[in-house]
Amino acid sequence: MWDHESFHLMLQALAVCLVLTGIHGYLGIHVLERKVIFVDLAMAQIAALGATVALFLGWTPDRHPLAVYFFSLGFTLAGAAVFSLTRMRHERVPQEAFIGIVYAVASALVILVLAKSTTAGEHLKSMLVGNILLARWRDIAPTAAIYAVIGAFHWRFREKFFQISKDHEGALKSGLNVRLWDFLFYATFGVVITSSVAIAGVLLVFCFLVVPSVIGVLFAESRVRRLAVAWGAGTLVSVLGIGWTFQQGDLPAGPVIVAAFAVALVIAGLVRYVRGVDALLRVAAGAAVVAILGAGLWALRNRETEADVHHHESEFDLHVQELRSPDENIQLHAIDHFLAEPDAHAVDPLLELLKRTTSDRVLDHLAATLSKLGDVRAAAPLLEAAKRGDPALRITLAEASLSLREPGGIGVLLDVAESAPRLQQARALRIVEKVTGRSTKLREWWAEHGSHIRWREATGRFE
Repeated sequence: MWDHESFHLMLQALAVCLVLTGIHGYLGIHVLERKVIFVDLAMAQIAALGATVALFLGWTPDRHPLAVYFFSLGFTLAGAAVFSLTRMRHERVPQEAFIGIVYAVASALVILVLAKSTTAGEHLKSMLVGNILLARWRDIAPTAAIYAVIGAFHWRFREKFFQISKDHEGALKSGLNVRLWDFLFYATFGVVITSSVAIAGVLLVFCFLVVPSVIGVLFAESRVRRLAVAWGAGTLVSVLGIGWTFQQGDLPAGPVIVAAFAVALVIAGLVRYVRGVDALLRVAAGAAVVAILGAGLWALRNRETEADVHHHESEFDLHVQELRSPDENIQLHAIDHFLAEPDAHAVDPLLELLKRTTSDRVLDHLAATLSKLGDVRAAAPLLEAAKRGDPALRITLAEASLSLREPGGIGVLLDVAESAPRLQQARALRIVEKVTGRSTKLREWWAEHGSHIRWREATGRFE
């Protein structure tokens, strides 16, 4: 059963998806007709490059959201100009080639700009998959308003936009200023992408643009029907993806919805393709081949660890030895075993690994496992590890220490909230509010009472 807060968060995330479905479903029809499928990825990457440059120059999303937005928008409009100029009447080089080049260059520049940043990993992750679960009504409303204005503009001049998308040569012969209208299309497209990427990330935005429109093209001929099918498919996938995310509780929403889009596209393709017995047999044969390949891959899994273990050693001893291995992947295998099958005797070897490891992945998995084991001896080491490193990891470690009734995790979260990007800031503050029941003047409250607050079982909070 979901509580009221979870249901409210789910509604906000679903609202984001529906807003994205509305505008991207329409723009996707244009993208398919223009045969520039990856223009969305390129524009999204340009917008991300603008935000990265803003970050490099000292403009952070949490403190200067408008500055970061206009950096992204400026870069995106420059990209719109490039794409409108590279569409030639007699193409010697396909425009898709220029789109791919722009995407590759923008991606490389993002990596170069972030090369010496201590938050590079988190920024890249946020750029790719976003976090729609952190979107709030105050973020959704202005985004929806921007999309509504752009939608009205496209509706007013729909004939010109569709004429260029459908028949570029005919539009030129009719005397239409194709280059101007191309720029207006890509400029408005860029405004949409700039807002979308900031909320949902590059990959999810690409799926909202392309997959519903492809499904629409598979099942309808007219533009109106294609758009209706695209909106219906996007809405259905959004509802199922968000519902599954909240049902599981520990999965990132963006990748879940991307996977849901992939499943929806496969199902749509099968429905469209299977028209008779022969087609059905071919699909069954293809499924059998996939199953055989999957079984073959599973058979090729590495059994080296098991082969090297003496037969008289217990499973517990085996996993303790894995914790002491210098191989990070072997360590993770052991940690995940103790997460799936908790054993109180594993706390000491897990704490030994916690004290010596420098791997963010290992620390992340240790936090989850030690928190589940519930041994208070792990609270202090987790808190110590949370005082340094990537903001997202610090939050994870601090939250684990709080689960073991260590109030010092609150101080770490407040520190993160003052220096981290907006996404991590919101996450840290949300955890503090949950464990304290307070939402205002948190820093002042902590400075005054932090030294003597304790966990109160009666209220389920730190007081």
